[in-house]
Amino acid sequence: MRRRILLQTLAAAPAVVALGGCSGETATPGPVVATASGRLRGQLIDPGDGGAPVHRFLGIPYAEPPFGANRFVAPKRRAPWTELRAADRHGEICPQTGGDLGGGGAVEGEDCLNLNIWTPELDAADLPVMVWAHGGGQVTGSGSSPLYEGTHFAREGVVLVTCNRRLGAEGYLYLEQHFGDGIGPGNLGILDLIAVLEWVQENIAKFGGDPNRVTLFGESGGAVAVQAAVATTTSRGLVHRVILQSGGFAAQRAETASELAAFAINKLGIRTGDLDELRARPWPDLVALYEQMNGLGLGQPQVYLPVIGATMPEHPVDAPATGWGRDVDYLIGTCRDEANLFAVLTDLEHSPFHERARQLLKAADASWAALRAVYTAERPGEDDEEIDKAIMGDAWFRVPSLRIADAHARHARARTFMYRFDWATQLLGAAHATDLIVFGNGVPLGIALGFANPDETARQMRRAWVRFAESGNPSSEAFAWPRYDAQTRKTVSIKDQMAVLQDPFAKQRALLQPLWSRSWGAAGL
Repeated sequence: MRRRILLQTLAAAPAVVALGGCSGETATPGPVVATASGRLRGQLIDPGDGGAPVHRFLGIPYAEPPFGANRFVAPKRRAPWTELRAADRHGEICPQTGGDLGGGGAVEGEDCLNLNIWTPELDAADLPVMVWAHGGGQVTGSGSSPLYEGTHFAREGVVLVTCNRRLGAEGYLYLEQHFGDGIGPGNLGILDLIAVLEWVQENIAKFGGDPNRVTLFGESGGAVAVQAAVATTTSRGLVHRVILQSGGFAAQRAETASELAAFAINKLGIRTGDLDELRARPWPDLVALYEQMNGLGLGQPQVYLPVIGATMPEHPVDAPATGWGRDVDYLIGTCRDEANLFAVLTDLEHSPFHERARQLLKAADASWAALRAVYTAERPGEDDEEIDKAIMGDAWFRVPSLRIADAHARHARARTFMYRFDWATQLLGAAHATDLIVFGNGVPLGIALGFANPDETARQMRRAWVRFAESGNPSSEAFAWPRYDAQTRKTVSIKDQMAVLQDPFAKQRALLQPLWSRSWGAAGL
């Protein structure tokens, strides 16, 4: 029971409780936009805070409903509609395996592959585009969460897109070895995200956006999806920059993924190859198996992750070193106290966080005691429990992020920038998902803020993100953000006053050095 609660809270952490909102918002019908699929009428939104209004389009379908004959296969282009379509409310969200804790009153359903757009100016022709991949561990979440409301980004001069993608078994159950090639390749949620990018290429100019300046960004499971998309064969040319916020970059292998699928179809009493029977099963039947599948011990470290295979041939952590994303600018980072959020929700010592940390230490031939000594020296006044939290959080999020940054900086033609999010809430420090203040809509578990006010840090961070989307460089006239390289490893500390840190993970990396040189795919990480 405890493990199920952990995995659900882990998946849902980026969307627990949002602060803020636009209670004084007024909406009036906006102009009609003609997309390749049909005409849309959005809304002109005045948030009632004295700022400029923005255009908003909600619930735009980008693919056919992924059920019936479209279930467990790559997304199908949406058939054009003939009548004017009102884009004034969020569409259905994809079935939630971990429980939908994102708020917003959205309804789970089959017609769930839709996206939302905020833009400051429909008549523009060259605004940078930012496409957001929601968090949720590939089992929960949606683009309609109030946390991701896009008004603040639009006011900074970008076209912001949020979207849904398939989750849980619908997106990541690996069925090819049981039902044939192309059936459940284990990456359908990632292929959905790429279909969003294809829709953006074809249509975003009608919303004022520049299809040649597309930044794909995400947090937590969303960052995992972004990096997996970069490492997927069909994404090339669709994305020009990425921002990876606190990704726990990992991948499932075909062997273990196939075992998980065999367990699921056997439990459902479905014969191998009987695709019609599988497609006829209601999606809650597969959701109900999630707890049992977690207990099999086949997660890498989670059950539902992108699967290494034909469409994603490399482990996402290895991808920058093997040629993927070398022409894509990268901005990547993590929060200083990642595990603090999860520590209030579960016993970390008996969790996948602890298992993942031990897995990395074993691969690096390093001891927990030696690593704890390094952290203790850097965090005076913290007890062993607090130090162990830091180790587990960094093992899950920071170590793979740094490995990606190092490889990209060494091998890419494009630029690399690194950050550490240090702005602290009063109760949980700089915990996982606190960096979602970048949207200006509050944070998960917002009560943890106490008397801390995130507004100034949120504005600075958002403007840096927008500058990166505009030019590939987050620097401003007031602050020169140095490029990250594999020698100096300059990292920007994000808080009310940004500062440059010199290789802040140097001593830990020295102990974990094999993780920077080994293939994570070959090592089973």
